[in-house]
Amino acid sequence: MNKIAMWIIGVITVLVAVGLITSGREPEFFDIFGLLVFIFLIAVGWVLLSGNKLDYWVRFLIFLIGILGFIVDGYIVYITYLR
Repeated sequence: MNKIAMWIIGVITVLVAVGLITSGREPEFFDIFGLLVFIFLIAVGWVLLSGNKLDYWVRFLIFLIGILGFIVDGYIVYITYLR
């Protein structure tokens, strides 16, 4: 992916994040949204681990952040809303 596309994606991501934060949503939304983001990071990490474009430690770190975030946020969602 070229640098211009990465900048565009980054700016859009920041704008969406600011929009969500300032929209006055309930905390439940952010817990569930965070859970989905960590699932996405797990998927991205899994795909990156099968390739060789980045250093191994970078690919593994993305995957590990996804796994750990999913465990923590999943626990919070389960204890707070599903139990």
